[in-house]
Amino acid sequence: MDAKSQWLSTVLIAACLGGTSGWLASQQQLQQPIARLNMVTPVFVLDRAKLIQSIPPNASQEHMAKIVDDWQGQAKKLSDAGYLVIDSTAVVAAPEDVYVRQTGH
Repeated sequence: MDAKSQWLSTVLIAACLGGTSGWLASQQQLQQPIARLNMVTPVFVLDRAKLIQSIPPNASQEHMAKIVDDWQGQAKKLSDAGYLVIDSTAVVAAPEDVYVRQTGH
C-alpha cells in the first residue's frame, strides 16, 4: 500500500471515529434534558378579558357567539394536542410567549 492510500485510510478512519464519538457524546449529554423535558406539560394561557375587550360594542349576538366559539375551539385544539390551557385570571406571572393571541376578526 502506498503512502497516499495509507494517509487517506487514516484520515477516513479518524473522521468516522470522530463523528461516531461526537454523536455518542451529544446523545449522552442530551439524555437528561430530554428526559426532564418529557416530564413537563406545556402550558398555554388564553386571555378571556382581552378577548371580551376586543369585541366591538355594536357586535351582534351571532358575532359574539362566533368569537367565543373560536376561542373555545382554539383551547380544544391545544388541549387535544397535549397542552394544558388555562385562563389568564389564574396566572400570577408568565412569559409573553405562552399567551395565545386572538387571530384577526
